[in-house]
Amino acid sequence: MVSAPFLVSAPGKVILFGEHAAVYGKPAIAAAVSLRSYLLTTKHAPEFSDVVTLEFPDVELQYSWKILSLPWNVVPKRSMDTVRPPSELNTALMEALEQSLVAVLHPLQRSAALAFLYLYLCLCNPDMPGMTFSVRSTLPIGAGLGSSASVSVCLAAALCLLSGEVSPPETKGDDDSDFNAANYANIELIDAWAFLGERCLHGNPSGIDNAVASHGGAVMFQRMTKGNPNVRESMRNFPPLKLLLIDSRQPRRTAVQVANVATLLQNYPLVTEPILNGIQALTSEAYKLLLMPNEKCDDLWEERLRELVRVNHGLLVALGVSHPKLEAIRMAADELEIGETKLTGAGGGGCAITLVKRDVEESRILELKERLEGHGFEVFETSLGGFGAGCLLPTKSDATEWEEWEEKLFSLHHMLGLGDREDIQKTVGVGSIDGWAFW
Repeated sequence: MVSAPFLVSAPGKVILFGEHAAVYGKPAIAAAVSLRSYLLTTKHAPEFSDVVTLEFPDVELQYSWKILSLPWNVVPKRSMDTVRPPSELNTALMEALEQSLVAVLHPLQRSAALAFLYLYLCLCNPDMPGMTFSVRSTLPIGAGLGSSASVSVCLAAALCLLSGEVSPPETKGDDDSDFNAANYANIELIDAWAFLGERCLHGNPSGIDNAVASHGGAVMFQRMTKGNPNVRESMRNFPPLKLLLIDSRQPRRTAVQVANVATLLQNYPLVTEPILNGIQALTSEAYKLLLMPNEKCDDLWEERLRELVRVNHGLLVALGVSHPKLEAIRMAADELEIGETKLTGAGGGGCAITLVKRDVEESRILELKERLEGHGFEVFETSLGGFGAGCLLPTKSDATEWEEWEEKLFSLHHMLGLGDREDIQKTVGVGSIDGWAFW
């Protein structure tokens, strides 16, 4: 069991291969990106020990609840023999929580608060001291990059640590491919609880977003039909790949794009089915590449992966789910020979990704960023793959012995006062601060 304060973090994701074909039971591959959410857990002062607070400045959410006013009486009792949570939400608890959220009017804020309270009630107990859970993110919200799953994994990880359901990550060997059974069991449990958080947010999610945010690397996911269990395979050992993530800022609705492809399939099955089968085939090829040992991930390996990115985008264009803004992004990257570009997610707007060539000069990347930002797009330099969920604990249990930097790092006031994404990354970010450990 871990005591506050501490930090947890989880990555966002992009769909790398398989969009739209996944709707028809074909595999898709999603991969973690280095843009992440962060959650700081701190104890309240003694005079507020009967209150639990959720702070999420990025969605303008700040709300507190009296701990004993929460509906503990309807929390489902868990069997002592059962480690994993149920996959379905408890209806009685969901209905009771709706009553606790009548003052939270904004739909996004309400959903975030619902996911938090559901996990808090299931994993904690009314005797726990009052705490604040403050969330900050370097991920753009609502851009199809798994920001909600990233936050759900952070909530699940923090609450599992507090309740003793999981232990902090154990130190891995020098070889990142070393399998650690304790770490794997812990991250599987965090993933399962995060999936319930996602159900609070989205109703019937696929599970791929929280799987990537938990495990990192990449995940091949296939939703099966006729009652067969879904397929999910993790790929954690390929090297991080440089990626440009470009938000077109073109609003889109996933349901509209999915419906358009369904109509195309109905009207032209002999034309559309081969396109979906082609996406399935290239996803399978990508899966084989991503499973290769690290020492075989050379320039030729990266070139083949980029080729699949290019072909996948062409097939998505044939399905009619691109957009002129996405094509403008792709053409600009092609002109500067940066790498290969495809839309990611539902399309019709949203984001594109460019898998950058290893030897591209930084000046050309800067030129592309300036050109795209000049057209109103937002560009993020990130990497593909990398770590999943992790935590950062104070070096000493006694706060009076902390160094000045550590006192600032675990300060609620400082966390809430952080500015833009760069400020968050520089202050608490994975890769910027030593001490982060990963399950």
